[in-house]
Amino acid sequence: MNVPEQMMLAVSPRHELLLPPEYAQLVRYAPEHDFVMRTITRREANGLQLMSAEMVIAGKDTRKAFPLAEKYPMHFRKSYFPGRLRGDPSVEFAHQQRASEILDAPPPIGWTEDTFRSCFVPGKPYSRLTPFGIEPVENNVGVAEELNLAMAVGLWWLCCQAFDQLCRLHAAGMGHGDMELHNIAVAPAPAEAVLIDFELARERSELSDAEWEKLVRADFTELLREAVYLQCALGRQPGPLADMAMERIAELFPSPGRFERHIRRQAAA
Repeated sequence: MNVPEQMMLAVSPRHELLLPPEYAQLVRYAPEHDFVMRTITRREANGLQLMSAEMVIAGKDTRKAFPLAEKYPMHFRKSYFPGRLRGDPSVEFAHQQRASEILDAPPPIGWTEDTFRSCFVPGKPYSRLTPFGIEPVENNVGVAEELNLAMAVGLWWLCCQAFDQLCRLHAAGMGHGDMELHNIAVAPAPAEAVLIDFELARERSELSDAEWEKLVRADFTELLREAVYLQCALGRQPGPLADMAMERIAELFPSPGRFERHIRRQAAA
């Protein structure tokens, strides 16, 4: 009797996952249709399903329709259902493709009238790694005081990576449009932060100067708040992320003085 074996499977040009035997078999011998491994998100309204986001192993029909599904059979699939006001999946595909080219990020795989498929980054969203984000916001100073140094340095490094990618995206004339911390994926191998989910992205050419400036500033907001919290743990840091965070601190927090004082004290410690 042949015992199924585990499999190292590419899920993007840079990332691999070790699949358990039961899933490895579905990669080797494709099912007729997509096999849903895990549901990530499901949205409903009044009992009506609007959208689902899932990790799937591509079936025979999918692999035939999309060449990259053959190369990356385990991937992210977003399905839309009647009744949801939404954009065009082809536009989301185009945004993901352009972001992939700008940032060397995982590429999209394909789209239909009601689905969007993409490679994904194995790991966790940054929002699940950070200890910050509690209310009221001033209480995050206390969280920073208790933060382990190694963790604070690691989170700062990830934020700098995400900031650099966001700057590159803007320099190429593209805004993310939904730049919250859960849209920064953190992979363990290679260790990196990767921007994801470009459904609401916009091109500079589509917007007026005022609209573009508003989008760019909004893209940075959550990352700058995180940078302030981390500097409360580490002290004032050099570089463009730290500089922008301190320049905009008055608009990031209703009472910025406590954060500024704590950062100065940390720097002097």
